[in-house]
Amino acid sequence: MSVSPARAELQQARELLQANRIDAGIEKLTVLANQKHPEAMFELASVLLMLANDADKIAAGMRLLRDAEQLGDVAAKYRLATASLVESAESLDWPHLAARWQTCCQHGHPNALCDAAVYFGHYGNAEQQSRSTAMLEVAALRGSLVAMALLGERLAEGRFCTADPARANSIRQLAADMGMPVPPPDPAHGFAPPEPAASPDAGDDWDFGDIRRTLESTEADCLDAGTGLYVHAGFLSDEECLYIQCLGGPDVAPSISVDIHGQTHQNQTRTSYDFTFTPECEQLYLNLLQRRLADAAGLPLNFAEQLIILRYLPGQEYKLHRDFLPETHFIPVAAGGSGQRLRTVVSYLNTPAAGGDTAFPLLLKDIPAIQGRIVRFDNITADGQIMRTSLHAGTPVKQGVKWICTLWFHEGVHRPL
Repeated sequence: MSVSPARAELQQARELLQANRIDAGIEKLTVLANQKHPEAMFELASVLLMLANDADKIAAGMRLLRDAEQLGDVAAKYRLATASLVESAESLDWPHLAARWQTCCQHGHPNALCDAAVYFGHYGNAEQQSRSTAMLEVAALRGSLVAMALLGERLAEGRFCTADPARANSIRQLAADMGMPVPPPDPAHGFAPPEPAASPDAGDDWDFGDIRRTLESTEADCLDAGTGLYVHAGFLSDEECLYIQCLGGPDVAPSISVDIHGQTHQNQTRTSYDFTFTPECEQLYLNLLQRRLADAAGLPLNFAEQLIILRYLPGQEYKLHRDFLPETHFIPVAAGGSGQRLRTVVSYLNTPAAGGDTAFPLLLKDIPAIQGRIVRFDNITADGQIMRTSLHAGTPVKQGVKWICTLWFHEGVHRPL
């Protein structure tokens, strides 16, 4: 089969980018984008946004995405929908977001289908929940590794589908080989081919009209009003917790800390592994979850740093510390910056077998790490001083593994995307 000249040029541009010949790759993509090639426009926008260091360059990248969307590029539509939830570079209109998501699903976009499966699994009626497993099937077949991992757990548990532990074992093994934090296969059930026996049908009825219900949260218990220390039980569902783990878990690396002089380095204060979600690796439902966390914090999502996921193995910990930044690491709001870290929100993505509490020694409070729970607290006082009682620690994990994710909110707009 012959390849069109434009397709060949696009492939050459990709190869240049993969070889780290960024300028040459951008040049080729720019030629194709000027010819209104929608896929090249999307890829050029993605590269420019990844490299952007000022508002003008971000605006140029977003214009390219919108132009690509107008020409029918589904990947651009999905990126715009995802970005709109942050409301820094793309405005949020809830009906428009729902329509974008629906169109992406209708075109079989794998991440959109994976997101829809988690959404309908949590919020759908019985029919939608059952159909959501077929959405995971289609998304996995189209290349979503997260969908594959979630599918394996549904098949193992028989949740929203007929249990198939032998097939679940094979999927779990594949997911584990790719770094996904899933349970190991159960040898008692044997193994079966991971592919579905029949072609899955995800349907065509994609109703996201009530999408704002994703922001609803559980009631908070106040542990210390002065520190703004609140705990929400059952804030995230089990599948939402696994979804976040599978999105970031394969890429965790040793954590670094910032000392009082503003220097970053590894040390024995913080022995975890972590991964920061950059805008290009975020998914739509992940940003919906971040919106829910922001609502619980009482702050806009674009006041937050990028979401960070952390893994603690047995013996690992984060010793006593506060989350405020050294003066070298933030610009005050009065000087045009986003200010100091105002508030922290920690989400517990699993329950370790033993240990891993969050301890506030000056408040005599220990918060056990329980899956689905979140804790939030302030880092500075109303007049901008360090919140003395925010001193806390992630105590050593004694058995099992501890997974959390954290959002640090500043005093002003922080995220450019």
